[in-house]
Amino acid sequence: MALSGELRTMLLPDVLQWLSNGVKTGILHLRSPKGITKKVYFKDGRILSTASSDPREYFGQFLISRGFINEKQLNMAMETQLKTGIKIGKVLLMCGLLEESDLVSTLQLKAEECLYELFLWDEGEFSFEELPEMAEELVPISLDVTHLILEGIRRKDEWERIKKVFPSNRMILVRKGRLSDVTGDLSNLAVRILEQVDGAKSLEEIALEVHSPEFNICHESFLLHQKGLVVVSKEKEKTEEKGYKAVHSKIVEEAGKLLEQDKVHEAINLLKFYLKKDSSDIKAAELLKQAEEVFSRTTLRETIPADTVLELAIPLAELAKQNLTPKEGYLVTRVNGSWDLASIIKVSPIPEPEVLLAVQKLLDLGIVKKRKK
Repeated sequence: MALSGELRTMLLPDVLQWLSNGVKTGILHLRSPKGITKKVYFKDGRILSTASSDPREYFGQFLISRGFINEKQLNMAMETQLKTGIKIGKVLLMCGLLEESDLVSTLQLKAEECLYELFLWDEGEFSFEELPEMAEELVPISLDVTHLILEGIRRKDEWERIKKVFPSNRMILVRKGRLSDVTGDLSNLAVRILEQVDGAKSLEEIALEVHSPEFNICHESFLLHQKGLVVVSKEKEKTEEKGYKAVHSKIVEEAGKLLEQDKVHEAINLLKFYLKKDSSDIKAAELLKQAEEVFSRTTLRETIPADTVLELAIPLAELAKQNLTPKEGYLVTRVNGSWDLASIIKVSPIPEPEVLLAVQKLLDLGIVKKRKK
């Protein structure tokens, strides 16, 4: 029996329980209105593994967020992976950057975190692909569905508490006292967050810097707030949306026309602006994904080849005066005059199409430039 639908009408715990009680083997496919896709692999009613299209949930990004490796080491490992086809975890083992015990434990923890984040989705689509057996090569976690549901519901309740202190990811934190004076049993992630708290960065910006999903950052920041180590300063103003107005009921038609006219950049901006107003429009989200894929191909091939090395075109002191989004600000700090565009994309927790859009904007504004070879 096939199973598909929307999470608004059939809640995630009910979906998982149905698959568990039915002792199902196969893949549960999920898609959020923002276009993020996830897969949950089942074998005989137990969860075997997970996969996600969100770059922040890739294994390399997960290792950075936990302090096992840095961006330079990830870039080196991914270069080796591209040349040899060896999985990133084994590359890190061969290079001595990761212990076998750490590899197994972090793979399992990453898979579990990917699952728990699903409970924070208010809506989305799902479908189950039943299979006679699981043929894919996976690192098994064999997670009990009942345990998963209980922990997922607990996190959702905790998320509601967190949002009372941090109503948005644009909240700015201020550290109380000096970092060197901080004592107590803090997690590695909490320490990394404290290092980033400067009275100017928002939670969203901190999440980018430490390569971690929003819930993890907000959860650890919430604990730091309870301990009196940080306080909430203010909410960072939204970057102004310019050049486009909402095109409500005809958004897909208008964006489609722009794509037909090869105005891919304009179509993407229009769809993004619209989806901020109405994230439930699945057709608009699908069209946005198509437009971003087209933009990625044409931009890499024609405008900004993957081997393009970028460097700053303005003094560092001038950066603070620029009205940049958190993603643009993050990418600017990775422009070092030696990394090419491909390297920046590989270490970034931002989806590739969004990196390319941001880099194109930074080039247009004259903030970065292509280094002459």
